Amino acid sequence: MGRGRVKITDIAKELGVSASTVSRALSNGGRISEETRKKVIELANKWGYKPNPFAISLLKKQSKTIGLILPEFTHHYFTKVLNGVNQVVNNEGYHLFIVTHEGSFEKEQNATTMLNSMHVDGIIASYARGTTDFEHYLDLLEDDVPVVFLDRSCEDLDTSYVITDDFPGCIESIDYFVKSGNTKIIHISGPHNLSTSFMRMTGYKEGLKKNGLSINEKYILNSEDDEWRNRFKTLVLSGEVEAVHCFNDYVAFDAIQVLRQLDKRVPEDISVIGFADEPVATYMSPQLSTVFQPAEEMGRRAAEILIWHIRNPDSDQLYCEQLPTNLILRESTRQIRKKENLKSVVKVLKSTG
Repeated sequence: MGRGRVKITDIAKELGVSASTVSRALSNGGRISEETRKKVIELANKWGYKPNPFAISLLKKQSKTIGLILPEFTHHYFTKVLNGVNQVVNNEGYHLFIVTHEGSFEKEQNATTMLNSMHVDGIIASYARGTTDFEHYLDLLEDDVPVVFLDRSCEDLDTSYVITDDFPGCIESIDYFVKSGNTKIIHISGPHNLSTSFMRMTGYKEGLKKNGLSINEKYILNSEDDEWRNRFKTLVLSGEVEAVHCFNDYVAFDAIQVLRQLDKRVPEDISVIGFADEPVATYMSPQLSTVFQPAEEMGRRAAEILIWHIRNPDSDQLYCEQLPTNLILRESTRQIRKKENLKSVVKVLKSTG
């Protein structure tokens, strides 16, 4: 070895591993193979490495800062998520760095790189709709930066996540459509790559099967397809639409605008249900029936879980949480048929005899 004090980065460069891997090996930390640990210790002893307390502290990223990566701030939903995260972060004495990717994979990559260079203690992330490669998050994990996914889960990485249990919420929506006399139900989905899109479409399909209705792929439109409105118009004009199940409230708003252009009344002619319970759901006319998501609670739980990971760096424990949703009925859905209500009354009268 050349002159001067031996540093962790010297050992890392020689062995072709990250500096944090060397740090874990020397401190007997977890998440490292025994073979790598042995090579690091042997080289450290050979070169006469002596630990630098300041460097070790820096490598452990004890900065009391947390990074938050969100798609945007324009949706009230993510503002509520931020409120939840911020509550916990402030109470625990951490500072928050917030970055938005605006749906761009490149901006998301840059965000993770920047936050890592700022030595944040951990990151909460809601990844972009175009993200299919999660290598930049793997880089964080290999640098001992814990990651908790929010609103979206990732099967490619062993990370904790907090999402809402969208599946039963969608089934509940389809149940209500059917009970209120709608059987021709279409679904307008979200971005292909998002786990939320998959779960809501799956809930739609399962709801149809539960109610004895067949799945027709023609009735599934994608809101990212430029032609979805024209396809929607064609279905409506051909009499094939009685109800519309939407990926989110903004898609539902667009669908209702199309129905107005076609002189269709909501809910008299066609019922509509959204998802998330954004403010637009109550501001629009008619007010939108939708599935409520506890966004603020989701943000709180994600922050609590991340801080747990920061304080327990050697644990392999993962938290995979699904928070419950519930259907909120407003003006965009027909009421359940009176004869159904009458049957219920008759049953009650008979049971009380």
